[in-house]
Amino acid sequence: MLKRIQLMLADSAWFIPFLYGFGGVVLTFLTQYFGGFFREILPEVLYLEKDSAATVLSSSFTSLMTMMTFSFSTILVVLTTYSSQFSPRTVNNFLTNAAAKHTLGLFILTTVYGITNLFLIRTADDDAVLASGVSVLLVVGSIWAFVKFIQTISVSIQAERLLSALHREALSVIKSQQDALEKDEVQIVPKRPVHPFEGHAVYAPRTGYVQLFASEKQESDSCHFESVVAVGDFVAKGDLLGYWSEEVDADIEPFQIGEVRSSIQDPAFAIEKLSEIALKGISPGINDPNTAIHAIHYIGDILRELSRMPEGDFLFSNRSSDWHVKRKSLETTMFEAFAPIKTYASHDIFVIGSVFEAIRIARLEAHPSSFEAYEGILGYFEDVIDWDDLQERERAFLENKLMQAKKVKTA
Repeated sequence: MLKRIQLMLADSAWFIPFLYGFGGVVLTFLTQYFGGFFREILPEVLYLEKDSAATVLSSSFTSLMTMMTFSFSTILVVLTTYSSQFSPRTVNNFLTNAAAKHTLGLFILTTVYGITNLFLIRTADDDAVLASGVSVLLVVGSIWAFVKFIQTISVSIQAERLLSALHREALSVIKSQQDALEKDEVQIVPKRPVHPFEGHAVYAPRTGYVQLFASEKQESDSCHFESVVAVGDFVAKGDLLGYWSEEVDADIEPFQIGEVRSSIQDPAFAIEKLSEIALKGISPGINDPNTAIHAIHYIGDILRELSRMPEGDFLFSNRSSDWHVKRKSLETTMFEAFAPIKTYASHDIFVIGSVFEAIRIARLEAHPSSFEAYEGILGYFEDVIDWDDLQERERAFLENKLMQAKKVKTA
């Protein structure tokens, strides 16, 4: 349940602004009904007569609407930049940016507070009211938030900042998996090509991406479960998800399926975003190979942390049941990340060299079970690169990078 709530909040751009709007209503209630109690405590300058307060509230609302209009225009420009220059998959990274949501929320709070007080100010019992003074303070806070928002916008559209954010996003997911392994909340077991049982089948109730595996539901169930899909896979309505060892309550859905892919339990999705940014960088329209190289290096560091865990599937076990959940293999993750880069950058030796450099970085702390996957991806590049078509110095450069990736001493 907690993971589902986390997914809803992570992908939601409206929840925090909604809380701010509700806070505006609460603040209106407090100032309307309790403003008189603080008359002797607060400075007299915060209290104005009804007509003057109405004028201040109206002016504050007008100035705030101007800032909101400019902010929304800026947001649309940034969303266009994210989609065209980086990747459509990275748009959600900006929409869920904390600074953007809190700035929008503060605007909504101030607007709701100003409108509601402007409506209720004529019904106030006192000749002098507190609402206008509080409104001025909120507008000043909104101006500060607006300046902070512009600064955040100018930073967020920098490719290096986005790459770093995606890097941290993936590492946080992997860290949570590593912590779960250390706490024995989950185990990693060898992949099983043949399922031990085929009991009651579980089918996808809708079309979409597998966003989450709800391991917390195991506490209320004693049946064994075997999945045939992994988090991040795309399934159609009616696709087979796995098997229960016996009949269970229909309300128990082991997987959360949604329209968009989520990285909460899927570090490969963050790797995919970085790979798409690299592809954009090497496209003729963008022509920014240095950004592509930077993204590929980050992919290598994510793979380094990911391959510290042994290869295999996840096993959630308690005293009464075992839930075996398929996990995307390291070989598949690397192939999906690097194969498109090779296709579109086959004649850019520096981009291909950065792929070998990323593989070298990834192997630094690799678990022995990952050695075969790394040898496989290096063998793939050896086969598909047209070595005879390279000039002598280009071939020597790539061969040197390849040998470094092969000879790296693993932990």
